[in-house]
Amino acid sequence: MKKNGFADRLKALLKQKQLTLAQVAKGVGTSVPSVHRWSNGGEIEYENLRALADFLEVNWIWLRYGDDALASAQEALPDNGAMSDLRREYLGQIMESEARMKAALEMARIVNWEWNVLTGGLNFTPNAEDVFGQPPEELRRQLVPFETLKLEDLIKQFGGDQPYNWDFSLQTPGGGAERWFASRGKLVFDSLQRPLKVVAVSTDITARKQAEQALERSEYMLRKIIETIPVGLWASDEQGRICLANPEVERIWGGAKFVGLEHYDEYKGWWEESGKEVGHDGWTLARAVQEGETSQAEVVNIEAFDGERRTIIMYATPLMDAQNRIIGAIEVNQDITSLKQTERSLQQSLEQLELLFEQPLFGVVYFDAENKIVRVNQRLGSLVERMPDLLVGQPIERLFDEATNQKLHSTIATWQDGALSSFKMKGRLNVEAEGSVEIYLIHDARGSEPMTIAFVI
Repeated sequence: MKKNGFADRLKALLKQKQLTLAQVAKGVGTSVPSVHRWSNGGEIEYENLRALADFLEVNWIWLRYGDDALASAQEALPDNGAMSDLRREYLGQIMESEARMKAALEMARIVNWEWNVLTGGLNFTPNAEDVFGQPPEELRRQLVPFETLKLEDLIKQFGGDQPYNWDFSLQTPGGGAERWFASRGKLVFDSLQRPLKVVAVSTDITARKQAEQALERSEYMLRKIIETIPVGLWASDEQGRICLANPEVERIWGGAKFVGLEHYDEYKGWWEESGKEVGHDGWTLARAVQEGETSQAEVVNIEAFDGERRTIIMYATPLMDAQNRIIGAIEVNQDITSLKQTERSLQQSLEQLELLFEQPLFGVVYFDAENKIVRVNQRLGSLVERMPDLLVGQPIERLFDEATNQKLHSTIATWQDGALSSFKMKGRLNVEAEGSVEIYLIHDARGSEPMTIAFVI
């Protein structure tokens, strides 16, 4: 940092004259802390400046502003009483304005600095080290990243009417936390339009950067959640225009069309219960935007853009602002095509099983793992001369004679867990009628509850 400020000149004079802070304070009529503050770049009032200059026997303009300011003042105004008073008034106003500006910068923790284009010298306001947390001379690379640019490139970078902005980060000494600063500067030219210096300010924006980074992380996590959740997610704006469709939506629908409410009928769907077409205003997303409706799960059969037929559950909710106004809506689609196919297959199997029990050609009995009768059809009930309802809950042995039951138990002992088994055997029913019957057994132990069905012919 260039050593030509007020504090540097004051320190040099104290050393030259071998004066202590206490001696200066007594001579000026102020306190030692005030003199200490001045020697460290603190602001000095006009009256104290004049008293200090008189005590040190130097020109007060030179003490405060240096050689160039003194020379300019001597050239600008003749040395007479009226002009001296006017000069004193102007300089007092300048000092007051400078003091206000310096106080404002210090309170806002803003560093004002200059970089000389020709000499490379850096000049800082006294609060630089306090704001940066380290000597500003060590921050040259961060503060002046354009120092190595050619002159024409420097002019181009700072070209235009708006100041040039750049951010930089610092690692707190001792491996501490990272701090961020924003800088804003203008390239100043001399009277011949030659680049003279960059005048800039820097301020701590660590809190803002941390908030931005936290927001970026939050947005990244939200994007990943939306991309990976196993349900389709739509979003629309307050007008109902679709503005978001995650990958699962595009899989379910074979694509996505980012259309407005009036074109929702491009999405084809029919209600599961009624078979009627959903229509452009029947989709839960449309109802959420138009009516503020939070819908429950509704089942719809759709025709996707890839031509595939699928079944989905859809439900939606509006998004409200702080004034309870609708600002958009989200809709969730869950593909239940496989589940519906399984339900239909199961229903078909149950219907076929029901037909087996209702047919009159042969007897059918269903018994559980404890060999208790669960169901008997009418035909088998008539063969054993008993009402089917009275046989439910009875042991399977009630249907056959002793010899047949022994064969049945021997067969049951061979059944394997987790397997589908089938057997055929001859036997006799537990009735006085003569003659044997064919018994076909199917045992399914693949599920959590094994089941056995016997057909008696």
